[in-house]
Amino acid sequence: MKKLVDGLKHFQENLFWESRELFERAAQGQRPIALLITCSDSRVLPETLLQAGPGDLFVSRNAGNIVPPPEVPSGEAATIEYAIKVLGVTDLIVCGHYRCGAVKAILEPQASAKLAKTMEWLAHASETKSAIEKEHPALQGEALWDKAVERNALLQVNHLTKHSAVAEALAAGKIRLHAWVLRFETSEILSFNPLANAFCPLLEQPVVHAVVPAPENPPFASEEPVAKPNSIQVNWRGLLENLAADIPASLVVAALALPLCVAIAKASGISTAAGIIAAVIGGVVVGLLGGGPLQVSGPTSGLIVILVGIVSQRGLSAMAVIVALAGLLQCAAGLLRLGQWFRAVSPAVILGMLAGIGAVLVSQQMHVTVDDAPSPNPLLNVVNLPHAFWGMFVDHGHASHLPAALIGMLTLAVLLLWKPLVPKPLKVVPGVLMAMVIATAATAFLSLPIQRVEFDSLVSGVTFLDFASSVELLGHGQIWQLAATVALVASAETLLTAAAVDQMHTGPRTRYDRELAAQGIGNMICGALGALPVASVIVRSSANVEAGARTRLSALLHGVWLLLFALVFPGLLRMVPTAALAAILVLTGIRLIQIRAIRQLWDDSIGEGVICLATAVTVVAVDLFAGVVLGLSLSLLKLIHTFSRLRIRRRIHADGRSMTMVLEGSATFIRLPKIAQALETVPPNVTLHFDLKGLSYIDHACLALLMEWEKQHEATGGKLILDWETLRARFRRAVPRPRLKTAKGLTAEQEH
Repeated sequence: MKKLVDGLKHFQENLFWESRELFERAAQGQRPIALLITCSDSRVLPETLLQAGPGDLFVSRNAGNIVPPPEVPSGEAATIEYAIKVLGVTDLIVCGHYRCGAVKAILEPQASAKLAKTMEWLAHASETKSAIEKEHPALQGEALWDKAVERNALLQVNHLTKHSAVAEALAAGKIRLHAWVLRFETSEILSFNPLANAFCPLLEQPVVHAVVPAPENPPFASEEPVAKPNSIQVNWRGLLENLAADIPASLVVAALALPLCVAIAKASGISTAAGIIAAVIGGVVVGLLGGGPLQVSGPTSGLIVILVGIVSQRGLSAMAVIVALAGLLQCAAGLLRLGQWFRAVSPAVILGMLAGIGAVLVSQQMHVTVDDAPSPNPLLNVVNLPHAFWGMFVDHGHASHLPAALIGMLTLAVLLLWKPLVPKPLKVVPGVLMAMVIATAATAFLSLPIQRVEFDSLVSGVTFLDFASSVELLGHGQIWQLAATVALVASAETLLTAAAVDQMHTGPRTRYDRELAAQGIGNMICGALGALPVASVIVRSSANVEAGARTRLSALLHGVWLLLFALVFPGLLRMVPTAALAAILVLTGIRLIQIRAIRQLWDDSIGEGVICLATAVTVVAVDLFAGVVLGLSLSLLKLIHTFSRLRIRRRIHADGRSMTMVLEGSATFIRLPKIAQALETVPPNVTLHFDLKGLSYIDHACLALLMEWEKQHEATGGKLILDWETLRARFRRAVPRPRLKTAKGLTAEQEH
């Protein structure tokens, strides 16, 4: 009993304030979300598991989470009626749990024969035993026990449908019935999914399926099994419907991906074939293994900046090693379940990184649109832009400048005007594809003397990794640094795309660790073949969703279509003008500079805006790695500053012999001098009270300071009154505290 009383004391003194408003509102009445019928077992903690607050759940508990038939007078029947007719709940949940003693007693009644009242109650679930023996005659031991728990939950849902209040609400379409089972050791809840005909993890289901979702579903007949979770049925109709949706979507994505992977390969200084091979690997390998079924992977413009530097300074062989190492790092991160941590990068750093990449991309590709060779230095590219454009009108031995610029402008015009102007039936055709087709047709028809894509065959782009030279490169620290940069940028883009795509559809959610590991496997293969690195990209992924894709087959098929096109129509690729590809990347770069998001960031926080600007400028002026490192460092410093704020207020009581010192915020070693200075102002022979209600955290350095100061102050005749238990609790964990209101009976106040 003492533990319960102590728990109440701890709650009221340390936790109640966090939920004070919820309890105050609860005193005015309840409006629960659902009725939960669960077991009396002390290990079942629904409010904790579901993080439900006061008034969220209407709970009925009994041995075995049983719903007696309506003809049996019971408290459960009254609870069900009240929940539906008075409280207006919309969901009724029967939640059992594995290793349930009540279900064990149903299966083995002889072991509980002396518990007359218990067995009388469990008789309401006697059908569980007969049904489970009929459905699973070969099961024994714990496997049989688990199946009986699941079957019992379904049986109780069946009983629910026979209660008049439930039947009326179902007929009116006002409620849904659910069957859940709790697994103690993992805190996992499995929900019965009638589409899969099995109990599936609740959090992995994009839609919470009801066992009885609508009035047209007839109530379960008690003599028939509600479901056979172990039965395997092939839904041929659903499979054909998925194929009918995935095949057209894959063609749309392939049409969009082809010009992009060719353009990215050209801009990166790598052969066109290497770009297409990367797109094929991204589609087939990553598409098959990835954690996001509707995401599409391939070469990404976000890595052009760093790849240009790698290829120009170290060559293709080093690039292959770096890409393979980056894949290895990604795969390791996925296996170590670090996928969510890549999402923890500050939005300011991400926006700044993308803006810097976009600025570099625009400055570089603007030269290519006029058939002018860009400089490796982005700043020089900006400075030389006027000279490059002036060359269109003045002959400096580059007769292709003007026609290339015209093709580039034609491409940009098609990209910008295709969606707004074309009829709705044609909008399914990607603007990028049409821009490339129109620019290629115009170049061929007018026989313009401009540069075109160089492409011999797909095999020519395969450069197998030289393992002998790779071993030597592994000893260079900069190789690992570049690999980490590629892995970081590719992973960040992949997982940000995953988060965005998850918001666009109602299918299965992305499994981030699996997605990260799949990207790593794909990049290891790309490195082994000398291809571009891949990442999940929002342009292709969003097009996949918008085109109606339903499964990962769409991403896989898009890779197959790209492979077939490169093998069957290599001549068409050789006709594509490089100015058109550059124009595509110019628009891509402009879109990477998300002006609206950056402006919103500045409005929300000037500090975050400064981090974004510093990151972008460093990416342009130095390199991508330096920009990301600077952005992360500034974010960390800002975080330390934010969480180390401490306000100290000293209040002198009217008697002059006692005072209160109020601490609000976090007492860390950074603020130790401030605390020491405040303590030095306390006169001897004074009783000092410490108010810790506003203190969220204290570290060891500050805790030790207070303990030492207490000894010194008592030696001068003073006294320190402090709740050391609460203080040590703040030391063990940080909890935000409310701001302290002005206390009564204090006559003076001094802030430090």
